[in-house]
Amino acid sequence: MNTSGPLFIAQEALCFYPISTIYDSCPRYLFYALLLASCVTRWTGWLADVFLGAAATYAGTAAIESFILVASRSKQEDPGPVTIPYLPGNTTLSSSFPQLVTQTDTIFVQPAALELDGDAVMAIVVTGYLVFLPLQSWSRVLTHERARNLLFYLWNILMMAGSICSLVYAANKNESPTQYMFCYPDIPPYQSTTNDGWQDYWRPSTWNNSVWETFSNITKWGEIGDICYNPCFNTSQILRQASTLQSWVPDEGSEVSHGTKFWDKLIYSKRYIYSLIILCFILNVILLTFKFLPYQSRIPSAQIVVIWKERGSIWRSLKEELHDSFFFTAPGTELKQRISRPETPVSFWSRVRPLFTIRFMKAFLRVLADVGILFGLVFSMIVSPLTTIAYVAWIEWWIYNDGPSQESPQQVGQWSYLVSIALLLVSAAILTLKYRLASKSELDGEISRLRADLEKLELRREARRESETNGLTENISEN
Repeated sequence: MNTSGPLFIAQEALCFYPISTIYDSCPRYLFYALLLASCVTRWTGWLADVFLGAAATYAGTAAIESFILVASRSKQEDPGPVTIPYLPGNTTLSSSFPQLVTQTDTIFVQPAALELDGDAVMAIVVTGYLVFLPLQSWSRVLTHERARNLLFYLWNILMMAGSICSLVYAANKNESPTQYMFCYPDIPPYQSTTNDGWQDYWRPSTWNNSVWETFSNITKWGEIGDICYNPCFNTSQILRQASTLQSWVPDEGSEVSHGTKFWDKLIYSKRYIYSLIILCFILNVILLTFKFLPYQSRIPSAQIVVIWKERGSIWRSLKEELHDSFFFTAPGTELKQRISRPETPVSFWSRVRPLFTIRFMKAFLRVLADVGILFGLVFSMIVSPLTTIAYVAWIEWWIYNDGPSQESPQQVGQWSYLVSIALLLVSAAILTLKYRLASKSELDGEISRLRADLEKLELRREARRESETNGLTENISEN
């Protein structure tokens, strides 16, 4: 080794747990495709159930992991100073060490590691929430039953909680301290290295003493089993094995070189994306609230085509209610006739007095609610898809710049999910043809079971009708 140069050098590094196989690129893209297929095929029944069920269970797993990530964040230890050999800014070592620390003789070491699963989980749960909430607000096909409505409510609550946890975790990610690796100047490291497990004797005292003792003793340096000394390898994560932790050194052409350029773009773009998400959330919650309130809206459907066809009747209905409530007068008065006769003088107060009546105010509020529902529905159908597309593009760009993937699409851990969905579709398609494939005895048995179920449903309906009748009778008797 060259003894005339510095004993060791320090360079910045990214320490991270790579995205887990289940959240890598192929499963994520399959999840996006399932969401799109659920929206397109929501009128087909069994096909939409397969797509929606597969997407919902996948997103549910991601939401549960977001809870664990937020709840299990370990407290970072205090930073410790490490003195390093001073290097000028024009040193030739920069060609071998792209993130070399120069023009300083002290750095602060605070071991930490990024959990890139947090980015993938955020991509899944927020995208799922941006799709599941509008589906409950718009689709009458998927929510025409109480059980389905309840299921959508529970799932949206789970997705909302997962989205909040993932966004909180992502916000804390930006506070992660800079990581360093220490290497011999004559032995440049690989771009990416992994950890085989941290040994306690690699850090006998302070970080400063540990680094200097390691590079002053070639025997001790050989015991670490790596080219460089990475303090971040002594961190741990509850959901990961220590051997999956990686230390990565971006080259000068990378977006994450030194982190400044990439993170500035990311933080700036967050404002627009989060604003769209909040707007989409508000619009769909308002629609969902009006949908389940005991209010009979004049908007005939949540489908734009139906609204456009009925636009004339909607407009006439709104106008007639305001007109009738304005000219409604108490018995014995002739305000409408007097206003219609120009020769009869009518005071200004007489003309505006109907605007302050309770009847007109109620009519105005109903018309205002219908107009709000109409505009909310139209803007929701425009904003929600655009928000989902913009968010998916943004978060995938973010994940792409996080670092190298753990697996390639050719590996079984990636394409196995696509095969599973395909087999599920084949099974569901065969089951939909069960009556065509069934024998005569199977059909007779199915008819008997359906008749028994029908009798049970009729008994339950009669019991509920009797209960409602008794309750109504009791209320009348009390009044």
